[in-house]
Amino acid sequence: MAGHNSWKSFIFRRSIVVKIEEAIRQSGMNPPRNSQEMENHIFSRAKNKDEYLAYAARIILHMREMRERMIVRDQRTRG
Repeated sequence: MAGHNSWKSFIFRRSIVVKIEEAIRQSGMNPPRNSQEMENHIFSRAKNKDEYLAYAARIILHMREMRERMIVRDQRTRG
């Protein structure tokens, strides 16, 4: 049974914070919330591990998409 709640552990949650942090750093963005605040928000919304991971993935993908948009925009202004 402990495995079902492993996503609530400090170590697991910290690994998600680090992944969000890395996505923010790579994006070059300065979001209004830091990675810890984002993780706390998704943790409070999630009802289970699958939801939690889906919210985390959505944030990380959003950061990557914003990075790609910035790259394309920069290429257009230079070209």
